[in-house]
Amino acid sequence: MLACMGYSELIKSLDTIRMYVRSFYVYGFKGRKDFAGKSGRTYDDERRRLENYLAPFMSFRKDEGGKVSFVSIDSRRTSRNPLYKIFKAKSFTAMDISLHFMLMDILHGPDEEKSLARILDEISSVYLDGFSTDLLPEESTLRKKLKEYCELGLLCARKDGKTMLYRRAVSPDLSDRDGGSGLADMLSFFSEAAPCGVIGSFMLDKLGSAEQEGSDLFEFKHHYISSSIESDLLCTVFEAIRERRSLILTQQKNGRDHPFSLEAIPLVVYQSTQGGRLYLMAYNRRKKYFMPLRVDYILSIKPGEVYEGWEQKRAEFEQVRRHSWGVALKMNKKHNDVQTTHVSFTVRFDDGEEFIYDRLVREKRIGEVTRLDRNTARFDADIYDPQEIFPWARTFICRITEFSSSDGYVTRRFYADIRKMSRLYEEAGDAVQ
Repeated sequence: MLACMGYSELIKSLDTIRMYVRSFYVYGFKGRKDFAGKSGRTYDDERRRLENYLAPFMSFRKDEGGKVSFVSIDSRRTSRNPLYKIFKAKSFTAMDISLHFMLMDILHGPDEEKSLARILDEISSVYLDGFSTDLLPEESTLRKKLKEYCELGLLCARKDGKTMLYRRAVSPDLSDRDGGSGLADMLSFFSEAAPCGVIGSFMLDKLGSAEQEGSDLFEFKHHYISSSIESDLLCTVFEAIRERRSLILTQQKNGRDHPFSLEAIPLVVYQSTQGGRLYLMAYNRRKKYFMPLRVDYILSIKPGEVYEGWEQKRAEFEQVRRHSWGVALKMNKKHNDVQTTHVSFTVRFDDGEEFIYDRLVREKRIGEVTRLDRNTARFDADIYDPQEIFPWARTFICRITEFSSSDGYVTRRFYADIRKMSRLYEEAGDAVQ
């Protein structure tokens, strides 16, 4: 892609474009004046990049504050996550792209190994013969590029005495030789449904166009794609969990807050069933308590040292999560507060409505469901933050015959919400009459 209109369509910083995607899509409806500390030209350039990549989904409206841009994606009618495009348009220099094709051609055979000195000699004598010597890459530049490609899995390296030999990595054959679409279907589902699904999207790009088009058979009622822009951060988190490492995180809760850093021990990743938001459940080594971290607040992340006490903290967290409905954890200055509140409600259902009882059993995250008789069941749980359970409990509102809690405020709040809702319906009924 070429530069035009004074800006480059290629993405230089993934962190920067991620912030704008969050602002236009996740948080929504932000104008130029809402980006504190950013120049008008920077805002215009980043907005135009997004318009190029997300053209069918980018819109704007005008209000009293001026023009406001936003991204609107109907995930029910989008078989491919368009946000993955921001991972596929990295900026590069003329030397980057030249070196890429030179290296791929020089090491065209997977069994052919060559040293750095030989590669540099071939670039000079074959590919740049007759050109200015200024175009010849320096040895340090070529070494860095070879190291980068080894880390990306494009090349393999081994040591022969004191000499490092390089060869192309064998690319897996993703074509479906039997003429079926099993692999394409699997990658299509994985790329849209799995954490770090961008990996599946890259693999899907390697298939033929006919195979890709034939795999557009999945539709999702609830398709949470906003978290896909944190795929690279999430991959680092999973690697740290696998290797039992700490993480050094930089967070910023909104554009006007100052970024701050902390060290955390990653334990598990939660995803909201309502909006798909990701939370990293971690242990704060310095303050000595468990805490939830919103992944969309993370600006940068890098792995730290191996934490010897990881297994113990994971076991302790398993005890803590037995009383957590969502991500809320009670914390004080020294440790997690383990005091819980008991919540209980009874549900009545008619004959032929066994699905109500099945819902109670299937959807409860913690606690117990007791069958009292043929048409009655009771839910009981000891929970850290009882108000987290309110949205779920309200889905049974017409069938709840009794609600109680060991915290009187929680009980009063529940019944006050019902009275408030009843008044709203009465006022609406009077208006209709």
